[in-house]
Amino acid sequence: MGSTRGAAQTTDSLPPVPDVPIAVSFFVPLIFPIKVVQDESALRDLIVSPEFTSYRRARGDLAAVDFLFRRGLQLTWGNTGEALLICMLATFDHRIVGIRLPIIRIVLWLPLTGEFEEAFDRRVAALPSVLYPDTPPEGDRDKLQHFFGSAFLSIAFGSTESADDVGEFVETEEEAFIIGGVNDPRDVRANREGQRFAETLATRVDALPSEFLGH
Repeated sequence: MGSTRGAAQTTDSLPPVPDVPIAVSFFVPLIFPIKVVQDESALRDLIVSPEFTSYRRARGDLAAVDFLFRRGLQLTWGNTGEALLICMLATFDHRIVGIRLPIIRIVLWLPLTGEFEEAFDRRVAALPSVLYPDTPPEGDRDKLQHFFGSAFLSIAFGSTESADDVGEFVETEEEAFIIGGVNDPRDVRANREGQRFAETLATRVDALPSEFLGH
């Protein structure tokens, strides 16, 4: 895989947590939703940048996930919900997803990203992939979208239980409704780690993903 999981890091190498009034960071993306699109695009650009590649190579994949989230916090002016959302979108590892509609017996193909195929492949290849002691040879890139997605849902719903219910439903029904989907207990683990991350962010905005991935 050409990368390592890495160890716990000091925060002096990370972008600082922004000091922006909560009211400002909360209302700006609601008033100007285009900012969310711009922030996510900037985060995608970061993933394929020499800066991120060098950081990941020097400090390992867990530290790179921390760096990604902190940059997301910077882009969103400290809005943890939006930061988790753009991290989820920027780490999608599928361009399209096929959903079976059993009653009318057709498959609906939904795009998950507007990237061209070459840009998509380049970004996915640059995602941190060694996230756990039991990471398989092909990597765990897909676990990032589970981690950040479940953390985002926890904040959006105001409840880790609701986020867990959504995650359980998706995993249970994935094989039946998603083309190529499998029920993976490791996805559930990443979901629940994301939920604990979101719960901690509510009281400690300097929390980092590496404190929860694999713990």
